[in-house]
Amino acid sequence: MTQQGAPRDAPVPLEHGAQNAARGPVTGDPAACAPSGRDSAAWGASDGDSAAQGDPAAQDGAAIDVTAPRARTYRVGGYTVVELHGEIDIAGVGSVGPALDAATAGDEPAVIVDLRPAAFFDCSGLGMLCRAHRRVGERAGRMRLVCDNALILRTLRAGRMLDVLHPVATLDEALRTEE
Repeated sequence: MTQQGAPRDAPVPLEHGAQNAARGPVTGDPAACAPSGRDSAAWGASDGDSAAQGDPAAQDGAAIDVTAPRARTYRVGGYTVVELHGEIDIAGVGSVGPALDAATAGDEPAVIVDLRPAAFFDCSGLGMLCRAHRRVGERAGRMRLVCDNALILRTLRAGRMLDVLHPVATLDEALRTEE
């Protein structure tokens, strides 16, 4: 028994946001995971997408794990957009961090980090964003953040990064925003 009186192996209920994320599409079609309004052909042909990388699970119709951390990188409007998918936690940062490091390398990087596809995001992900923001600042670049998830925004607020990263709700808004 724990201090609260519940047995150790009692199931722990998921927070409302995590339940909704877990109910996301689980199909073999990468286009089913694409945010609405995107061309499914462009989605499947991206640099960082698992189907474009020759992932056999994505090609043979097997279910895609929406919680598996991965990054999708593409260029739009002079920016490198890095979409973070799945659970961005201590285990997931190792999978998506290299894509963010590559996007923030070089002189004057222009990066948009899109957290909308993320199913979960914790302080490990926050540390990764802080590192990316620092790298972009050191290289005289620009970084935008796209996030519309209340739980992720709460994590940013708790880490006192909400006023530093100034997240916006859509990619179009991030492209229009000037510092």
